[in-house]
Amino acid sequence: MKYLGRIVFLVAVIMVASYVPNSSAQFFMTGNPLVGEKSPDFTLDTTSGEKVNMTKFRDKHSAIIFFWATWCPHCREQLKVLNNESANMLKKNIKIILVDIGEGAKQVQAHLKREKISLNVFLDQDQAIAETYAIIGVPTFFFINKSGVITAVEHTIPDNYEEILSK
Repeated sequence: MKYLGRIVFLVAVIMVASYVPNSSAQFFMTGNPLVGEKSPDFTLDTTSGEKVNMTKFRDKHSAIIFFWATWCPHCREQLKVLNNESANMLKKNIKIILVDIGEGAKQVQAHLKREKISLNVFLDQDQAIAETYAIIGVPTFFFINKSGVITAVEHTIPDNYEEILSK
């Protein structure tokens, strides 16, 4: 009986949220609304000190956009995987687009240096791009095929990422 009220409340919230367009609960239950759509373009400052446009950077190649933050332990693990795989991915013409959410250049640069990560990072300091991509948590990976269409959204880098990008 102690937890019955909490369970009823949670079920009610999920039921109401499932009728509200673009709600986090709806996303959780049905998946990211951008899957199957063209990837929204953006231009952001990077840790290298330049403004970079994502579509121009992608240059008609497949890409993996990785939304992350330095404070997130799972993000740090996935970042190491990406860093280790980056040379292999580049040989396969897969671009890696790292997007740090909500942190400044100095903080991200210090983390990259400490962890010996050699990849450039887009800085979404005001979290506007994360909102555009309907991010509800990090780490989040978007897989974009050569045509610029989002083929999947995952929270870890799967072994079959090449297959996912070929859709």
